[in-house]
Amino acid sequence: MNKQIALALLFCLLLAPFTAAQDNDNPTVVIIRYGPYISDPIMESGLLDTLQVYEWISAEERGLLNAGQDIQGEKINIFWSAANFDLPTVNILVEDALDRGADILVTSGAPVTQIAISLTQDQDEPTPVLFHGVNHSTEYGISDSACLKPAHVTGSEYTPPYDEVFEVFLLQNPALQRVGTIHTSADAAGIFGAARIQSIGEAKGIEVESAAVTDFNDLRAATQSLVSKGVEAIMLPIDFTVGSGLPVIVSAAKEEQIPVFYPVPGTVMLGVTVGVGFFDYYAQGIDTGLVLNARFTDGIDFNTLAVNSLTGSSVGINVDVANEMEMEVAQELREIADITVHDGAMLLSQAVLERQMEMLGADDTIRQMVLSLGDEMDWSMLMQPGAGGGTDPMVAQMFQMLIELRRSPENLAADAALLEIRHCSDEMIAEQQADLDAANE
Repeated sequence: MNKQIALALLFCLLLAPFTAAQDNDNPTVVIIRYGPYISDPIMESGLLDTLQVYEWISAEERGLLNAGQDIQGEKINIFWSAANFDLPTVNILVEDALDRGADILVTSGAPVTQIAISLTQDQDEPTPVLFHGVNHSTEYGISDSACLKPAHVTGSEYTPPYDEVFEVFLLQNPALQRVGTIHTSADAAGIFGAARIQSIGEAKGIEVESAAVTDFNDLRAATQSLVSKGVEAIMLPIDFTVGSGLPVIVSAAKEEQIPVFYPVPGTVMLGVTVGVGFFDYYAQGIDTGLVLNARFTDGIDFNTLAVNSLTGSSVGINVDVANEMEMEVAQELREIADITVHDGAMLLSQAVLERQMEMLGADDTIRQMVLSLGDEMDWSMLMQPGAGGGTDPMVAQMFQMLIELRRSPENLAADAALLEIRHCSDEMIAEQQADLDAANE
């Protein structure tokens, strides 16, 4: 078989699922990850749970999606793609999805979202872009404010409160005198975060050594250079290259017994010593699922749907890493930790479990089931693909019970209210535009 025929056959195999999807007239959603990041499976579980609640996917189709398979379903077509942190691949994936008639692009991460907006904005009828897993949507130029954004774009974001994050980090060592930070020279959120760390540190009399990198391959050398300058800890901003390279940074720092702090608590599963920040990724997934349902059911207009800025802060500590470095975790941190990695297991506090149960509308039966497991259950399964299905039979049962509970009239009404409060009226759009104009004068 010659090379041209082989390439043609490969192209046909890639194209076939999308062609079939177009033939069945169901709405087609293409989910594009920049990573995978540790938060992706949690957000996707919230998304798929919500689509199951609203009966867009069946339990059988959910099983296939949990396994990472594409589906051409009875009511909806869903396809997965991941760029594995490679920007040229993002362009290919987005263009491919558009060429094959995707009705909505669900983008995970700012790089994918930026490219998706760039490639859709000049279409006669731009393909809607629905994003999650984005921090600082304004810093990345995805939006100017909650209601000022491209008309075909909406989503959910989180902006880390670096002042609060810094204070929690200092609980581990209030006498810190010199810290290091790393950011990517072309990452807007990383630049912003590194500048905030620098400013806050200087205000507290702490010297901050900063290292800029251009890509993943620079991370080890940057970490080693900070260590050589005598930093006592490394505080990192949220930055897509830094985030993808956390294991590299952690490894290089741990060799010199330097703790690594990151403003995402779940990253303690990757070896970060202390993580502080947003952890309700499941809520982002629910938000994405609710918007998809509203789009396909009622034709909700993305132009009048504000970017949802999510709040909340949790603390994660990795006791195993601290022990390896012969570092005693501060008692104050232990007392407020929502996530603890100990003996290789991820344990969640009762406070965070109760918060999740409230968000999900759980009844007393499920609350008791979950809270009874809190001190002994390894919740790291939530970081795995198909987390909503669960690998533990009891957890899988609880998730199925939650699906049924979320179909109650009260919870469906609460879902509708969440979208209603995000409506951008003409007055709100005009007011935000006036504020933006005034700020730019």
